[in-house]
Amino acid sequence: MTNKNKNRFFKDIFEFVLDCVKACRIKTIIILVLMVIALITGIIVAVRTKDSYSISDSFGVVDISSNSVNSSTFFTRLLSMLLVFAILLGSSYNNYTFAIGLIFLGYRAYLLGLNLCLMIVFYGFSGVVVSVIVAFPCQLLTLVVLSIFFITMSRTFCDQRNFGGCRMPKQKTKIIVSTLICLLLLCLLETILLALFSAKVILVI
Repeated sequence: MTNKNKNRFFKDIFEFVLDCVKACRIKTIIILVLMVIALITGIIVAVRTKDSYSISDSFGVVDISSNSVNSSTFFTRLLSMLLVFAILLGSSYNNYTFAIGLIFLGYRAYLLGLNLCLMIVFYGFSGVVVSVIVAFPCQLLTLVVLSIFFITMSRTFCDQRNFGGCRMPKQKTKIIVSTLICLLLLCLLETILLALFSAKVILVI
């Protein structure tokens, strides 16, 4: 694939995704509001109940005692992302299953707020480094990518049921592949940042 074709490929995907998001404004707003509320709820719950947790509870955290990031931690996080990806793909099929994906996104945002706060409480400076500089931006971007994927696939399935045609299956494949590439790159970026900051703990949700 030439650079021109690559640019055209990503431009087509971007325009298609943008059109889907614009066409699903209500769903987009609902997901955004839900995730913000869930994230804040997770933080509040962590602050109020932190005394009932201990480091041994693991709350979505993998301890890297050797200060090194290995392939095991990389694939653990990637597997977690792919599991959410698969659930959202199945939940986007129709309006009846859409609520399942919506609840799952909200729960993931809740866990993000809860676990980040607990990491800071229990791991001190190392927890702050991983949470604020590495985990939060990377996991937030992951949530954004998954949410856009969920909205786009939901719209794509709806259009395919209503209008049929060969364009939708081709677009679905492009969306799935593009999302998988984004998740892989985010996971790789997080791994590199963890290695640069010599982090001792890592968030996995």
